[in-house]
Amino acid sequence: MFKTLRGRLIAVCVTITAVSLSAVCVGMFAVQRANTLAELDDRVGQLTGLYAADLTSWVNEKHRITGALALAVNEPDPLPAIRAAKQAGGFDDAYIVYATKRVVFDHPMPDTYDGTARPWYKQGIETGGAALTPAYVDASTGKLTISFVLPFGPKGAYEGVLGTDMHLDTVTRTVDAIRPMEKSYAFLVDGAGKLLAHPDNAFTLKPVSDLTAELTPERVRQMASEGRRLDTSLGGADMMLYGAEVKGTPWTLVVAVDRAQAMQPVHDLLKTAVTITVLCVVIAVALVAVVIRRQLARLGTVRDALEEIASGHGDLTRRLAAEGHDELAQIAMSFNHFTDKIAQMILRVRESAESVRLASGEIASGNMDLSNRTEEQASALTETASAMDELTSTVRQNADNAHLANELTNQASAVATRGGEVVGQVVQTMGGIETSARKIVDIIGVIDGIAFQTNILALNAAVEAARAGEQGRGFAVVASEVRSLAQRSATAAREIKALIDNSVSHVEAGSRQVVTAGETMQQVVDSVHRVTQIVAEISHASGEQSRGIAAIGSKVGHMEQSTQQNAALVEQAAAATRALQDQSAQLADIVGGFRL
Repeated sequence: MFKTLRGRLIAVCVTITAVSLSAVCVGMFAVQRANTLAELDDRVGQLTGLYAADLTSWVNEKHRITGALALAVNEPDPLPAIRAAKQAGGFDDAYIVYATKRVVFDHPMPDTYDGTARPWYKQGIETGGAALTPAYVDASTGKLTISFVLPFGPKGAYEGVLGTDMHLDTVTRTVDAIRPMEKSYAFLVDGAGKLLAHPDNAFTLKPVSDLTAELTPERVRQMASEGRRLDTSLGGADMMLYGAEVKGTPWTLVVAVDRAQAMQPVHDLLKTAVTITVLCVVIAVALVAVVIRRQLARLGTVRDALEEIASGHGDLTRRLAAEGHDELAQIAMSFNHFTDKIAQMILRVRESAESVRLASGEIASGNMDLSNRTEEQASALTETASAMDELTSTVRQNADNAHLANELTNQASAVATRGGEVVGQVVQTMGGIETSARKIVDIIGVIDGIAFQTNILALNAAVEAARAGEQGRGFAVVASEVRSLAQRSATAAREIKALIDNSVSHVEAGSRQVVTAGETMQQVVDSVHRVTQIVAEISHASGEQSRGIAAIGSKVGHMEQSTQQNAALVEQAAAATRALQDQSAQLADIVGGFRL
């Protein structure tokens, strides 16, 4: 209910009405309560005073009737007067007690009875006038009794006391008859603060504070003298107490009024006011609901129109009737202006969305073409980078090979130089070999001569051994062996000589060839030195070429990376363009839902 403006307005109006009526009820209740209490104080206070005045008159009447007995004190038989006074005053007993201890009762008394010793007699003498005794237990009847006493005779030399008795039952019945309201009652308190009469006889002659602790004798006397009401609780019920002095006596009459009964009219008024308030609130709810419903009907039309616009399929050509000059008419006019502005804005948004859609389509097409070319360029740069890597590797390998060839040519040049030197040494060695071979040939010739001479000597020895016969047979064998050895030595020497001669001829040919080889080797060394220089130049050029190609490869790699980043950016731009196309299409769909 409170979620709607109508509910809140109704609640506010009803709350204001209810609060106002409640305030009126509370004010009426407070005023009526105060007036009722004032009226009660005045009325019950007056009644209490009247009741106290009646009691005063009642006591005075009793004193007057008691005083009338003075006419019979000097008669020979005062008994008729006593009986007449007893009957007239409604006393329970009447009597005359003389100072001479003579007593006159309308009923027999013991011979030993001494009236002058009674407290009431002494009180009468001491008072010197009409007096009312405190309650006491009558010796004859055993009942609680009060006495009205009056001394007679010259003042200061009284001759006796006139007295009448009345039981407290009579006083209690008199006080109990005091009921200003149905649930009210009265009780009588004497000067000592004791209860003389109370509806509940159990409280008779009990301290008044037994009724409630706050009801002290002083409080009772103050209440009676000042005429103030005392609110207290008696017997579990809230009571209002009013007090009044009984003139000519030490008594105080207290009237207790039940507060609930006394205030019942106020409570009834409050109930009636609450009932009327509730009825007024119900009627106000109905009237306010009808009025607000009629007043807010146009506001509901505005709400429906706004909800239709908020749904995204509103009719922006719709206008509200702006009748009157109240706030709702102003709202309708403001709504119409708002609709005009919204319609213009949505129309511009629709046109802008179409322009954005077309522009984003062109951008998307250009981005797609750029993306394709960028991808082709990136692919070509990737292939170029790969080729440059391979070329760099090949050039680096060539440079390494050139460097290695340079080192090998240097080593070959050194080897060729050393070969030339070795060939020179070989030529010298071959010359020495040739010289040695010639010397060997000479030595072989000497050996051949020796072998020939040995053979001759062996032949001679064999001849001599043959001549010697048996004695020279062993020598002949030796000579034969020596001759055989000499022959083999000669044969070997000839063979060695032939070999040496052959070797010498070969050595001579080798010497010539070595000389030729030495010359050729020198040419080779010169050629190797030249090749070494050329290879060194090639190695240096290859190194420079390798470094240049490496730098080109690095640049190509950077170009490839940049191209790939460009391709990624182009893809992102293409994706953003597609998203923009989608958003523009959605925006066109959204604004297309409105009727312009």
